Amino acid sequence: MSKSFYTQGTKRIRSRFNTLWLRAASAWRGQRPLVSTVAQSRGSGARFSFQRLHVGANSPTGPGAGAGAGALAYLASQSQQSSSLHGSTAAAAGGAMANSSSREAGLAGAAAGGLPAKDVPAVPWWTRYTRWRQTSRQEGKDAEYKVMRLFPGPAGPMQATDVPVGPGREDFLHTLSGGQQGVDPPVVMMPGYGAGVGFYYRNFPSLAQRLRLFAVDWLGTGLSGRPAFRAKGREQAEDFFINSLVEWRRAAGLDGTKMILVGHSLGGYLAATYALRHPEHVQHLVLVCPAGVPKAPEDWERLWLGDKWSWRGQLFKVFMRGWEAGITPGSIIRGLGPWGQSLVYKYVANRFSHHGEGLSEREIEVFKQYFYHIAAARGSGEYALRHLLAPGAWAYSPLEERLSELQVPVTFIYGKHDWMRPEHAVRLCEQLRRERAPRAAHDLSVEIINDAGHFVFMDQPELFDKALTAVVAPYLKTASERSSANAYAAAGTDVHVAPEAAGSAAARAGDVGGAAATSWGFAASGARGPQEAREEEALDAEGVQLEVGEEEEEAPGGARPAAAGAGGGRVPR
Repeated sequence: MSKSFYTQGTKRIRSRFNTLWLRAASAWRGQRPLVSTVAQSRGSGARFSFQRLHVGANSPTGPGAGAGAGALAYLASQSQQSSSLHGSTAAAAGGAMANSSSREAGLAGAAAGGLPAKDVPAVPWWTRYTRWRQTSRQEGKDAEYKVMRLFPGPAGPMQATDVPVGPGREDFLHTLSGGQQGVDPPVVMMPGYGAGVGFYYRNFPSLAQRLRLFAVDWLGTGLSGRPAFRAKGREQAEDFFINSLVEWRRAAGLDGTKMILVGHSLGGYLAATYALRHPEHVQHLVLVCPAGVPKAPEDWERLWLGDKWSWRGQLFKVFMRGWEAGITPGSIIRGLGPWGQSLVYKYVANRFSHHGEGLSEREIEVFKQYFYHIAAARGSGEYALRHLLAPGAWAYSPLEERLSELQVPVTFIYGKHDWMRPEHAVRLCEQLRRERAPRAAHDLSVEIINDAGHFVFMDQPELFDKALTAVVAPYLKTASERSSANAYAAAGTDVHVAPEAAGSAAARAGDVGGAAATSWGFAASGARGPQEAREEEALDAEGVQLEVGEEEEEAPGGARPAAAGAGGGRVPR
């Protein structure tokens, strides 16, 4: 090998190393934001609807062929149409981002014009091949940014910030905020166990058109800080999450207002705990497929164990020991190192395609990377699981024993096929109705969305958005805001559902023990008759508080007669 060839090769390697080093140093000094802010042009009269985009694009129905392809095609066509009308968008974006580098302004301008921003490698190539866990915080933020770019929405982008909640370096809560500034009360959305705020990416475009939104990763989860988890019992584990959210509320400037607190799965259990401790902070509690509602059956261990000498019994013993030792899904993914990625990727491809608007291939490709990065990050808040729940998701302090002390209105939202089983919440609401009258519209009600599972907001995004908007609408300050929200929640949707959704309202009520519940997800889902719409408008005009002892007229069996043309029944809230 000649000396000149060796010298040229050395120079190339040195030049490449220097380039990568300068990029890393610039990012560390803050010259390049880890998450770019993309200017989003707004067309006049723009509307965002997953099901309408889905139908408009003539996409096939069924798992994997959901709203993604139709929505992306729609957004691409809108970008082409608006490029001539909004020729100055790139310049405006550059002016709005004058404090950032010219390279980032260029990326923002390109994205505003409908062009994809160039992906910048988060780490050097040699790092990806020499580390055990294929993740870093920067890669997690970049993955979240890509997820949020899937459906920007006409209301503009959600802004990502890290809100300090303590003195430590890892004491911060990752937050997405956006929507209609000045609209009160704000809606604060909390994800579930092992999840992050990016799981709500399908809901932000529609909700942000009418509401003021915050989505917050719990401390020690998602992209929030990962401090050492030292809790020794249930109360300390709850303090780890609740105290940090109290500090977040103050730092986010929400001291002067109450919030609509929305929590999913284990996040619902923690949100309920927050509302029990700080009712003065919460206007209305919305529990989405919450964990920890029922008490554990006395013989649950025997049912799981079976014959203790069988293979099932032995596996159950191993599982119990692992649970008690604090082994979590995240620790398994981290322990598998580079093989953990394929495990998560297969899970995402299979998990989110069983019900409703299954993820498109484009969505799966982006979402699986985000899911991996938040799952493989350093363990912290995930270790609270064994202190809060027993195997089988039975809470050590179940909500059905605690919500009788709740001082704020509460609404449950479930997917019909949720493994958390909505009938537990139905029985709880029946029990609470015997103890007290509803305090507000939608208080002590259970909303059940057909053709949806545990991740109801991903399976049926538009139906979930309508159910949540209906809960928030009575609290909005102005008549125009309430009218707009009620009109959206009452409108029918072009949603495709399973054949089983054509059952009668009585059959639906029978599925959940004949108790008070609202069923969504059938043809003209959520549509209400004129009389019911007038009743809710009157309630909005009078305020959200109901007089003690005031009850709505009920049909025999506790069910309200089906609204004409609704395709199903609504039961008293």
